[in-house]
Amino acid sequence: MTLTYSRTRLALGLALGLSPLACAGDPIEGGSTATDTATGVSSVSATASMSASTTDDATGDTGETSGSSSVGESTSTTTTTGEPTTTGEPTTTGEPTTTTTSTTTTTAGDPTGDTDTDTDTDTDGGLWDTPNLWYSVKDSLMYIPIDPVTGAPTDLITNALVPDVPLKHGQNGLTMLEDGSLLGSREGPSGTQIYHVPSPPITADTPADAIVLGEVPSDMGTPLRIEALYTDCAGRIYLMDTGKDVSNSDGNRLLRFTGDYLGGDLHFEVITDLENASVADIDDMSPGIVDDEISDSLGFAMDSAVLWQLDYTTGTGTKLANTDGTWGIHALGGPLFADMTPRLYILSAGDDNTGAELMEVNLGDYSNTAPLIEGPDLDLNEGANGWSGLAGPLTECMSTIPQ
Repeated sequence: MTLTYSRTRLALGLALGLSPLACAGDPIEGGSTATDTATGVSSVSATASMSASTTDDATGDTGETSGSSSVGESTSTTTTTGEPTTTGEPTTTGEPTTTTTSTTTTTAGDPTGDTDTDTDTDTDGGLWDTPNLWYSVKDSLMYIPIDPVTGAPTDLITNALVPDVPLKHGQNGLTMLEDGSLLGSREGPSGTQIYHVPSPPITADTPADAIVLGEVPSDMGTPLRIEALYTDCAGRIYLMDTGKDVSNSDGNRLLRFTGDYLGGDLHFEVITDLENASVADIDDMSPGIVDDEISDSLGFAMDSAVLWQLDYTTGTGTKLANTDGTWGIHALGGPLFADMTPRLYILSAGDDNTGAELMEVNLGDYSNTAPLIEGPDLDLNEGANGWSGLAGPLTECMSTIPQ
């Protein structure tokens, strides 16, 4: 198994004089064994078209109400002027340009004890370096800043989501890229659109411009319905294919982008066949927390209020608890907080009076708090106020998912 290190170093950890935490990724027993296709037994090599997404909005295409948090970047050689060349680290093909400086550090948890050259990334708004959460429903994008001392939300800011091509009205998947931008999915019976928000707004009354990158091409003869997106520690994007429908695990698969997705190349490979896994229909995916460190291969997943621990490389899972959440879930790493303690958050579907509700999960017994923040009520004719996965930054960690 190849271990890949993330390029991002947290400004918060540097300010505190702390080394970033490394992913543990230790396997945990439990769950039934599913077919493991981590070698990529299937791939799709068709470039998605942007024209397909205009039809659904006009026809009122909607997906069933079911739940919905991942990035296929190519590996290349990165050279910083005047500094040694770093090989084998993932780069983000087609992502917006960021300002980088080179620093040489010893990565905590590196089993070899080698000194690695990492790259500090200057992101707009510091979204990668501060605790924050996002979700999107219909034509709205919600931003929730989190207090780095208490872990509690400090606000909920709703802005209009303005795509260049109309989006479907259905389950929304969402994940944050290394530059702080957001990658989203929007599914319906006719397929799934992928869109990019290059500059997510963190102030009110600021429209969130979105670029629709195309439709996920199908390798199954029927349109693919993607309910969730996920980013691993190497910056690669994963998609949860819901299979035959959005209410059971028949045909569920974990996919990973292989092309320049920000350029509209939505090629993918199959990482895991989840149809016979011990978990049900996964609505949203999250990094895991193992020994207080972020893990990308042994993560969390939500299925209609049921919290699971899920090994993304094998499809095996362990049921942890029934929660008051519904679909959205995301773990924030310890280096984002003053006490270096990671947190896990879940999102409820909400109702017509309260909107969606954000809660924190106790990592000791997996019980959840009362709602920490509520709203907004989006006055939907169909769907739910929390019809979305949760997204947020990923602290620097070591990927244990095979290349």
